[in-house]
Formats: sequence, structure tokens, C-alpha cells
Amino acid sequence: MSFVTTINHNGGGRLRFLTVFLGVFVFCFFGGFLLAQAPVAIVPSPLAAASQKIPTSASLAPLTEDELFQVQQSYTDAIAQKRFEDALSLIERIPTKDMSRQQKEEKAILRRFRDVEVQVSQSSSLFQKDDELDEATRKSIQRLYREAQAALIDKKTDLARDLFIHVLFLHRQNLRAKTMLEDVLELKTGFYKVENMEEKYWKQSSVLFYGGNYARAVDTLRALTYFSKDNPVVYERMGSCYYMLGENPNAISSWNTAVFLNPDNKELQPLISKVQKLIEEEKAQSKEKRLVRQTKQIPEGDLQLMGMFPNQDRAYDFASKLRAQRMDPIVAEEDSGKWSVKTVKNKAKSGASR
Repeated sequence: MSFVTTINHNGGGRLRFLTVFLGVFVFCFFGGFLLAQAPVAIVPSPLAAASQKIPTSASLAPLTEDELFQVQQSYTDAIAQKRFEDALSLIERIPTKDMSRQQKEEKAILRRFRDVEVQVSQSSSLFQKDDELDEATRKSIQRLYREAQAALIDKKTDLARDLFIHVLFLHRQNLRAKTMLEDVLELKTGFYKVENMEEKYWKQSSVLFYGGNYARAVDTLRALTYFSKDNPVVYERMGSCYYMLGENPNAISSWNTAVFLNPDNKELQPLISKVQKLIEEEKAQSKEKRLVRQTKQIPEGDLQLMGMFPNQDRAYDFASKLRAQRMDPIVAEEDSGKWSVKTVKNKAKSGASR
């Protein structure tokens, strides 16, 4: 190869290099300029998109007074029935000026519920898969989750936390409960312990019950019913707590629930009958005290003496016979120590005429 040929060959290579370089530079410069002038399409986040789908009170036609009343009532029913999705749709229709302070707080919580649902639905994580759960466990988790949401609405934060934790105990991969704990209750991983909260509440109620702290034991047992609504032992112990507190009607109510859930429990029925008798005696004594007060208020001239007896038993026996005749006898102890049976004069006449 000659010297001249070598020069021409090298010069051609440099020329081709410069041509390619200038072409790339021009493309990048003008291409970047054109891109800068083009409109930018903003893709909304899943939460923002979900928010736009729900009509707000400002985007709807104003409600009449009757319509507002109906929406308010429907909202109250939805909250009571734990239909939180419906509740949010309804409260979004109520103008802010017509909301109570409580409703404003509930609206914020309901929106958090919706955000969690959107976040879970957009997640591609395998964390929320529940394919391995049996139907009974799946239903129990759904109920516990709803109860936890209701507890948040009622401002029972501790109970809500424990219910969400128990959901995770039953299903460690439940993304809803995890998100509620960490994003709504702001409890990051490591600041809560996944454990059997039903068992924990039961042990706590035992300590309180056998320690004589019956009032706190009742509160714990009430919370325990959220975890296990159909456990007769819970209601049996609750009835015993009420009995020790002297709240006999509540005791009977709890014991009756325990017997309904476990008809084979033959030990409770005699106790229920005994306490029922005590309640009836308390009512009778209360009525007699009321009658004594009424006697003091009724002028003596309006009362007719029906009999005088040496003791209370004979007086009440006679009064029972008068009551069987549809009279309203009044039994009172006189200053002499004897017991009188009296009735209002016009009632004595009307009773005798029947």
C-alpha cells in the first residue's frame, strides 16, 4: 500500500466518524427539545383513582331535607350492620356542614378502610393468598376483621389491634390485617407480637376472676366474645362475675346464653332458678317499700283498715287474699308493733263489688 493510499484511507475513516457523531448529536438535541414540548401524561396512583370513582357531596345534586334524613338513617344502619363500604358511599353524599363531629371522624376512618382495600387489591404479593385455608377459618377471619373495623369506628383501638393480631395468628399471610396494623394503627413490624389473643384474653379473665376483680373480668370477657361468640364457658364465667357483683339479671342473661350454647350443662339450671327466685323476692320487697311510701302520702282518711295482725307473715297472707280479689292492699307496721292491712276506700268498695 502506498503512502498516498494510506492517507486517503485514514481520512475517509475520520470523515465517516465525524458524520455519525454529528448525526447522533442533532438527533438527541432536537429529539429532547420535542419531548420537552410534548404534554406529559400523569398516571394516577391506585388510591387516587379509587378516590375519583366515589362521588363526593360536592359533585352530587344537593339533598332535600327528607333525602338528607333518609341518607343519615341509612348511614347509621350501615354502620350498625358493619357494612362499611355502603357506609362510605352514603356518608360521601352528606355535605360536610350537615355532619356531626363523630361522622367526620368516621368518614376519615372509612376512607382508610377503602385505601387498604385498594392497596391490597393492587398488590402482587403472595402475602395475602388464603387458598390453603378451610372454609370455617376463612369465615372466622372475615368476622374478626369486620369486628376489628367496628372497634376502630367505636374508638376501641386496643381491641381493634388485638383482633387484627389474632387474624394474623390464624393466617400469617393476611395482607389486610398487616396493612391495618402497620399503615392505619401505625404499628411497624417488631412493635407487635403475633399470638393467640383469644387464649391471652381467657387467661387474663381467669386471673381477674380468681383474684376477685369481677368488674375488670367482665370487661375482659366481653372483649373475649369478639374472638369466640359461641363459647358457652365464656358466658358461664361472665354470669358468675355478674352474680358476684350483685347484678343478678345480667348473671341470669349470661347463664341462659351459656345453657343455650351448651344444653348438656345441667349444673347451671338450678343456679339460674335460685337466682331468679332472689330477683322475684327483691322485686316484691321493692314493691312493698314503694307501697309503704305511698301509704305515708295517702291521707289516713282515704284508707280503710282491712285487718290488724300480730306479725308480718299473717298480714301478708291476708293481703295476698285481698290481692286475689283485685284489691291493692297496703301492709305497714304500726307503732304498736302490730301489722295493719289497709286499702284505699274506693278500691276496697270496687274490689268487694266484683
